[in-house]
Amino acid sequence: MKTILGLTRRATLSTAALLLAGSLAAVVAAAPAAADALEGIKSSKKFVVCGVDGMLPYSSSDAKIPGFEVEIARKLGEKLGAEAEYTWVSWDALIPALTSKRCDAIVDGMFITPEREKVISFSTPYYASGETILVRKGDTSVKGLADLHGKKVGALAGSVTVDHLQKEGIPDVAVYPDQNTIVLELNNGRIDAAYLEAPSAAWILTGDPSLDVRIVEEFVPEERFDAGVGLRQEDTELKAAIDAAIHQMRDDGTIKTILEGYKVPYFPTAH
Repeated sequence: MKTILGLTRRATLSTAALLLAGSLAAVVAAAPAAADALEGIKSSKKFVVCGVDGMLPYSSSDAKIPGFEVEIARKLGEKLGAEAEYTWVSWDALIPALTSKRCDAIVDGMFITPEREKVISFSTPYYASGETILVRKGDTSVKGLADLHGKKVGALAGSVTVDHLQKEGIPDVAVYPDQNTIVLELNNGRIDAAYLEAPSAAWILTGDPSLDVRIVEEFVPEERFDAGVGLRQEDTELKAAIDAAIHQMRDDGTIKTILEGYKVPYFPTAH
């Protein structure tokens, strides 16, 4: 009798467990999937973007000089039928702010890397960054790195540009502690050319149009870093919509025009 009762008790418990499991499965099946961020953007008409304030030429809260990333984000917002609105955080807080849903996307010069792709998703790249060559405005002799042989070239101390020039076999490299000094040295004729990171170099020229210095537009660096819109991995619908918008903006020249407004050269994406 004890055995029978024991079996009956175990059978009753098993039945209850099965019923409970079935109820939980039903609840999970009935629960709505987490809404894609695109749904919220369309309903609120707000495209909330994470960025870093005061990081020109990329981004700023200054309405007069917002930065090229902010202008690109505004155009993306228009394509999504919404108004872009920035949430300002520090650089190291960009990804945590996105994953904690403080914003819908990161649009602020974030390059696509395997390490970042472990945590977030990226749109198709919308521009590439890299190094650029600067010369005085009247100098038409330089089209690429090979043309720097026999010239005195300024580069930033501790940057990859110094290594690049050395690998090219360019012997006369003048190393300086900051980029502003390099541009002034070029302007004043103390060096013949400069090899600098493109957006920062462009921003120096934008800030002082009187400089007798220009970017060598014909030069496209071999090593380029693709910038993409940072997105949460689950927001696949938003990614598809942003990818489509970026393809349109690349094809019609919108992104190129925005970059050129800040004198930033538009390099084709590496991928």
